[in-house]
Amino acid sequence: MLISLSVSNFAIIEDLKIVFDENMTVLTGETGAGKSLIIDTISLLLGQRADADMIRYGKDKACIIGVFSYKNKRINELLNKFGIDILNEITIERVIYSNSKNIIKINNSSVSLTILKQIAACLADVHTQNDTYRLFNPETYMEFITPSYDVEYDDLITKYTLSLSKYLDSYNKYNHILKGQKESLERLEYLEYEQKEIGSLNLYQGIDVELENQVSRLLNFDKIYSSLSKSYELLENEYSSIDNIYESALELGKIKDLDPLYLESYEKMMDSYYILDEIKNDISKEIKNLDFDEDELNYKQETLHNIEKIKNKYHKNVDELIDYLNKITLEIDMVNNYDQVLEDAKKEVVERYNKLVNTSNKLSQYRMKLAKKIEKGIIEECNDLDLNETKFEIRFTSKLNNNPYDKEQFLTNGVDEVLFMISFNKGEALKALHKVASGGEMSRMMLAFKSHFLNDSDLSLMVFDEIDTGVSGQTAKKIALKLHSLASKTQVLCITHLPQVAAIGDNHIHIYKNVVNDRTTTHIKKLSIDERIEEVALMLSGDRMSLYALEHAKALLEK
Repeated sequence: MLISLSVSNFAIIEDLKIVFDENMTVLTGETGAGKSLIIDTISLLLGQRADADMIRYGKDKACIIGVFSYKNKRINELLNKFGIDILNEITIERVIYSNSKNIIKINNSSVSLTILKQIAACLADVHTQNDTYRLFNPETYMEFITPSYDVEYDDLITKYTLSLSKYLDSYNKYNHILKGQKESLERLEYLEYEQKEIGSLNLYQGIDVELENQVSRLLNFDKIYSSLSKSYELLENEYSSIDNIYESALELGKIKDLDPLYLESYEKMMDSYYILDEIKNDISKEIKNLDFDEDELNYKQETLHNIEKIKNKYHKNVDELIDYLNKITLEIDMVNNYDQVLEDAKKEVVERYNKLVNTSNKLSQYRMKLAKKIEKGIIEECNDLDLNETKFEIRFTSKLNNNPYDKEQFLTNGVDEVLFMISFNKGEALKALHKVASGGEMSRMMLAFKSHFLNDSDLSLMVFDEIDTGVSGQTAKKIALKLHSLASKTQVLCITHLPQVAAIGDNHIHIYKNVVNDRTTTHIKKLSIDERIEEVALMLSGDRMSLYALEHAKALLEK
């Protein structure tokens, strides 16, 4: 249940704290007093998206904190999964800043909106005034029959989603080949020209850098030969021969065991000798191998020039040119071997289509099984809501058309389209709910759905914002009784304008607004029994409270 709710700087609420009681609590007050704002704050705690416009004018942030008790064991599983402390109660906090920053905490741990929604789905359900209108839109019916927590159903949906993804990959590949073949035929000649132009350069990774180095060596041949020769001569000079270093090292070797300093000098000198001797040999080999070939220079300069020209033409470096050549080569092959490529793609589409159809049928069959249970439950709930002659059927229509190349037959959640069929009167044929139901009938149907699904949900709180719209008289009494019966299973908060509903509540909160210092603020008051009589009497009579209304209100509350 919702134990307490603290709200600051939210719309016309400045600073408000409500401690709630168990069972059924009704909230009443004039239109615009802030009743729906209370519901909005609870909805935010349960995962509704926040908007900076919700912040009270002149303030930089709004803060909402709710403390809940709960009985759904799945909540502890989720808290543990997301690394959130498990306590005796669950505290949810939302802070909305004027710069659109949004902080969400559960038991003082920061969480994302997605995590909040997963936990909140096991905690509470909120019916807003707009929810009933969803029954007028068949596109929302799938949401009504989708179980909130069903391992087998979730597994089927997961398998369908994966199968659909694979099918769409194959479908898109197939269509790309169909489209690409036509385009490729039109530009095949140009592709072959590009292939020949780039391929003639025999590109490989780093060829341009390698050629630049080779051309540079050839252009500086005289300078390189001269420097190498002089370097070698200096190393071979009789006055600074490398052999002298070796002889010197041998002398130090004779005394290296007498002092660590001599040993260190001896080792360094020997290392220097071997290094210099290796360098001298390398220079000697390089001099012998040096050869200037003007034709080779011209060829490499021309090749490098052609590579630079192609790089500029295609606006690509060598690595990108190699990738592009591979791509157009594959495209040319696809044109030349189009029939085989297309046949392979078609085969893959059909195989994955058949697997997807099989997965879709299993999901549909499971939904139909669930639907039978829902139909029975809704009819039972309708009997409690003055809809005694109701017949209700959930009708499925499959979009499957046995065409592997029509992806439109698959929706994100399956191939089923759902229609609610109903008859409210004995002897009348079933007709589409959204076409025949009145506003009052829709309100009762929505309450029937909410009541049915509560049985398997273990929710700790149900909130109703004017679920009784469009009803009166005996029907209003039936709705009041149904709401009160729900409160035996879970805490119920209900905004109402019906005196029958207000009177049956176990607790009554009056919501009103005052103007203080030229600012409107929302306030609450828990009503005593005498105050409840007056409030219900006003609901019965309007502006003027009559003696008859007071007596009627007292009688309603006594019942």
